[in-house]
Amino acid sequence: MNRKITDNWKAIEAIELAAQEQTGDPQAGFSADMFFFGEDGRSLMLSCLYRIKKGETYSKSYKEFKVCAKFCPFTGKPLYEDDPIKD
Repeated sequence: MNRKITDNWKAIEAIELAAQEQTGDPQAGFSADMFFFGEDGRSLMLSCLYRIKKGETYSKSYKEFKVCAKFCPFTGKPLYEDDPIKD
């Protein structure tokens, strides 16, 4: 289990705050599909798009899967650290 490094999440929150200030919308922010809401709050998820290969060509439409970001895309700092093992 990993725990969040709260200070490093501040960059993501700062971008959302800037979007709110710039647009005047107090609910402006990243799309909910960028986050997984679990017991530890939200985790940053990034979308990966791919096409299915059909013979020698690829499908026109894309499929999507999510991967959990380990680092902040704005600062490059780690978002999580391992919890110490508890006895």
